[in-house]
Amino acid sequence: MRVGIIDTGLQRGQWQRLHGGQSFVLSDEEVLLRPLGQDHLGHGTLVTQLLSEQAPQAQLLMAQVFGERPATTAAQVGAGLAWLLEQGVSLINCSLGLHADRPMLRELCCQAAEQGVLICASSPAMGQPVYPAAYSGVVAVTGDARCLPGQWSWLQEERAEFGAPVGRGAEGGASMACARFSGMLAAFWTERPSLSGAEVLHYFRQNAVRSGPQTREPLCAENT
Repeated sequence: MRVGIIDTGLQRGQWQRLHGGQSFVLSDEEVLLRPLGQDHLGHGTLVTQLLSEQAPQAQLLMAQVFGERPATTAAQVGAGLAWLLEQGVSLINCSLGLHADRPMLRELCCQAAEQGVLICASSPAMGQPVYPAAYSGVVAVTGDARCLPGQWSWLQEERAEFGAPVGRGAEGGASMACARFSGMLAAFWTERPSLSGAEVLHYFRQNAVRSGPQTREPLCAENT
């Protein structure tokens, strides 16, 4: 199963994990395609690691949309998304969020949905909506402290549909929860390749360890 990742790249010493990679660089309002470069920020490397831990058999492709600074644009994310669709991926992990809605990015997400490609995008638990997580048809994922490793929740919230383990430190937050959820989804789908994306999501909704929004209940409530 081919899984795309839109992120900061991957450390050069781990490129053997990838089945393909491309960098998207903004120059004079134009996005240029460049060979995959070093991950200067480390975010994409960690996302790749967490996703791979859940789905070691997945064939990973990296769309690098960050350079040396922790900033990207909708044009770069859109170009990376379009490239991944051309590569025939079934699932795309987008552990990032843009604050502005852009028609081009929205249309590409609609195109992915029409092709049966699932996009899992991170969404913060609070604050303003971010994109592409806020687009219809995109699977919005956030961290859920109630979830143990290997578990997920069906939040049914406007901001996020699913929750996954939050982790600690650099491995915490919605971005890394999204990577974990994408990995669990990819592992399940790899074993059942005949299923459609809609059928996979139906399974995850029906088999979540939690259903409904997060509350302030104790984290150990599963054992009470």
